[in-house]
Amino acid sequence: MRYKGLPLLILGLTLLLTAAAIEFLPETLYFPVVEYSMPENIQVALFKSGELDKSSCEQGASRVANAIRASCPGCKVVDRCLRGLDAERRKILSQEPLSTPSVRQQGGKLTMTFATGDLQLALAVCRQTEQQTASQPVGQRLRCFPALVAR
Repeated sequence: MRYKGLPLLILGLTLLLTAAAIEFLPETLYFPVVEYSMPENIQVALFKSGELDKSSCEQGASRVANAIRASCPGCKVVDRCLRGLDAERRKILSQEPLSTPSVRQQGGKLTMTFATGDLQLALAVCRQTEQQTASQPVGQRLRCFPALVAR
């Protein structure tokens, strides 16, 4: 005898498992975050998509931080790997509008935010960052988004 409710039960379980994965999977990933401040009082935060392995995350964050230190000796740089992200940092990696200008790589693999007391200066740095990647292959280019604009 077949159960008429079996397909509905399977669908319900699938939805439940999907919701659980969305809620809890980010906690199992390690997210490389590099934050630095430039001498011009511009705060930059760089977020990359999550890694399964903490060691890979740490190596990636360290490579980015070392490159920043080499090109900006006056910058104060902090790199780390976060296990999971809080709601604010998940928003930064999402397509939702942010309160500061940001650049984003296609597919959201990389996001950078720019903060300073002068919103126009932050936007100018954002646009300059976008221009610097214009010659890169399409998937590696960064696109600048002004504050409060959907990304």
